[in-house]
Amino acid sequence: GARWRGRARSFQRLCARTCRLHSRLVSTAGRALLYDLHPYLWDIRNLLLAASAFVLWLGCQSISAPMLLGRDAEPWARRGGLFGELQALLPVGNSCDLFYHPPPLFPSSQLYLLRPLLPLDKVGAREGCSEASQMLQAQLSHAPPLPGRLLGSFLSLSPEYTFVLEDEDGPCGYAAGALHAEGFLQQRDSSWLPAIRHKYPPELGTGGAALGQEAVLFFHAEPLAVPQPVLRRFPSLVQLGTAPRVLDVGASRSLALCLLSALRANG
Repeated sequence: GARWRGRARSFQRLCARTCRLHSRLVSTAGRALLYDLHPYLWDIRNLLLAASAFVLWLGCQSISAPMLLGRDAEPWARRGGLFGELQALLPVGNSCDLFYHPPPLFPSSQLYLLRPLLPLDKVGAREGCSEASQMLQAQLSHAPPLPGRLLGSFLSLSPEYTFVLEDEDGPCGYAAGALHAEGFLQQRDSSWLPAIRHKYPPELGTGGAALGQEAVLFFHAEPLAVPQPVLRRFPSLVQLGTAPRVLDVGASRSLALCLLSALRANG
């Protein structure tokens, strides 16, 4: 275990150095050299974001269980070289379209950090809603950070499948999931939602700002029912969002890669 964690830390440092290399290249290289090399570094950078976060997620798991990856990807789904080796680290099977990260028209040196939700995020938590998620809720929904509006059920019932995207200004995106959607939805409707409704009655939102009323009434609206055939065919639940300032499509794809890899690693 100690040897694995040492290698994981070394891998994460190498990933961070490569991301900084991309940023420095965009800032300092001549235009001709930049446009020649940028598509390759861009591709590698976004895949490294996902691979590093997935390895960190593996190290956060308290229960060690075999990874149930199912059928291996078809040979045509993987690219060659370093990109293919990194792609093989993420157990997403034949979802090879997620590995396509089209570079932006104008190269950007924006740095992102992608990581799982960590225990430190829960310092000063309210209603199972971490500081990072409160900031996310405020930025993504433009509403007061009322606990649980976007992420409360996931953070309370399935926190181990939550990933956070950060830039230089702080949290700017998230991906959250539940391994067994049917049980998650039942638990949300039978225990979590009634507790939240009791704590935030409908009259709490009256007389306040429109966004505040919307946030309170959100809890009291009946959630949409998911048909059983859908739950049987798609057993897991995923939710993803980014702030308007995130213009990098590759960062959103990396979030999706992390979450799907974590769900598939547990069957």
